[in-house]
Amino acid sequence: MGQRVWVVDDEPLIRTASLAVLGDLGYEARGFGDAEELYTALVEEGVVPDLLILDQRLPDEFGSTILHSLRERPQYRDIPVLFVTAIDDEEADRLADLAPVVRKPFDFSDFAEAVRTQLENAPAQDSAPLA
Repeated sequence: MGQRVWVVDDEPLIRTASLAVLGDLGYEARGFGDAEELYTALVEEGVVPDLLILDQRLPDEFGSTILHSLRERPQYRDIPVLFVTAIDDEEADRLADLAPVVRKPFDFSDFAEAVRTQLENAPAQDSAPLA
């Protein structure tokens, strides 16, 4: 089984394309349209992704707020994050202090390289269901 990579993006076209690319690269990819869907999956399924890709501007919450919320909980604290979002330079610089940023529109080869880099640099974690 490939590493779990979850994508939270409210743009269906971007989410679908990202999931297709991730699947082609051998990752177990899963998509969510908003923060609520992500939180529900984390809590109800008890599974932690190996990488979480967040859009900054979601309909129900900012990606940075999701990241801060996850960092407050020991079971989610170490999930590596990559922001993939359409933002200006100033906001990208602020987000980059939290996690790497790939700005939309992007080239999928750059996206794939950012994903690989995040997974390679991530601390080893147990991706088994949380009990």
